[in-house]
Amino acid sequence: MNTTLVLSSHNVKKKQTKNKPSDFTIRYNQPIILNPNKQYELGLSRIISMSFTWFNITSKLNNQKIKYSSDGGKTWKDIIFPPGTWNYVSFNDFIKQQTKITTSSSTTYPITLQFNNTTFKTTVNLATNYQLDLTTSNFGDLIGFNKRILTSSSNGDYTPNLSQDTEILNIHCDLISESLVDEHETDIIYTFGTNDLRPSYAFTKEPLRVQYYPVNKYIINTLRVYITDGKRRIIDLNDADTSFSLILREKKNKR
Repeated sequence: MNTTLVLSSHNVKKKQTKNKPSDFTIRYNQPIILNPNKQYELGLSRIISMSFTWFNITSKLNNQKIKYSSDGGKTWKDIIFPPGTWNYVSFNDFIKQQTKITTSSSTTYPITLQFNNTTFKTTVNLATNYQLDLTTSNFGDLIGFNKRILTSSSNGDYTPNLSQDTEILNIHCDLISESLVDEHETDIIYTFGTNDLRPSYAFTKEPLRVQYYPVNKYIINTLRVYITDGKRRIIDLNDADTSFSLILREKKNKR
């Protein structure tokens, strides 16, 4: 027995409101019935279609808001970043636009960001009397700062987490067991890196060698697939559909 299971979020998300591209359940009208006297295993052979549509700025990550003061901390104004996929250049451009001072003869930028390619840390440059409050959200983690109020130009506290822990994504399937990740048993059937992907573009992934895991039931009525980030949080693909190909087969006896 060697059966290919093709799974797509496109149709099932219309049938059940709880289904979404990053977490959906297939319900079989005719259950897949396996022989209880045999052992079976399942592997992911291909991510047929998926898109880099997850955000690193979003309300779910609580990282959209910072505050700044131009009078030494007496009064404060909000800077709110729209949800999206941001990088250091776009952070800097947005902050400059929000805080710029324009006169008849010039335009100055009292708050700027600069990424240091030597130390791999971010520098926040502040003009005299300017302060930046990074305590109101998790934005500081994106640029490598602890939650604190900056009262002068400062270097980051640690390496920035610009990806918000999405540099590695995990594909889970509730039909498997005995997948060991960080010494813990999980239902992760495939893990892949995202550093080679481009925001907004679709992609496919195909393992060089399919890894198989024991199937944990003999009557398959439903099959759930979901995608998590490095912290095992289900990611939001902003309604961009996904599809996968799995191989279900009888377990081969080792010789």
